[in-house]
Amino acid sequence: MAMAEKRPRINWKQIEGVEKTFLEACIHEITTYRREGSSLKASSWKNVAERLKTEYNFVVDQKQMKNRYDYLKAKFGAWLKLKNKIGNLNKMVETLRTSPLVYPDLCVQLFDGSAATGIHGWGASSTLPHPSHDSPDINLSDFDGINVIYGYR
Repeated sequence: MAMAEKRPRINWKQIEGVEKTFLEACIHEITTYRREGSSLKASSWKNVAERLKTEYNFVVDQKQMKNRYDYLKAKFGAWLKLKNKIGNLNKMVETLRTSPLVYPDLCVQLFDGSAATGIHGWGASSTLPHPSHDSPDINLSDFDGINVIYGYR
């Protein structure tokens, strides 16, 4: 009985621009074709994979893309809580200290719901600035000395 072949681990930061293109492609797919649950539709994952392959020769499967999507969504949640200074920050700080959220403006569009209705659907009740405005960067050194609680989610 042959063992299942283990997929090589994908390095999303190995080729500059891959992660940004991934986020932009996801935003495009959700804006155009909507979500399926909390993620992209199967046909959209294929479109995103094709764009990454065409533009960067970066080959990933749907599971690898979904894992990256979920990782970025969780990191965005931590960034958002820190940015808004609400909730218990202790759980969130450590991951952002070692690996900051990249492309926060794209993550706002993708994970905060504006992609589902497009940028122009941004509501007045939103607590975030409009995605087209620059948001100030958070300096995580301001949080030195915070006790970190592990086991996020």
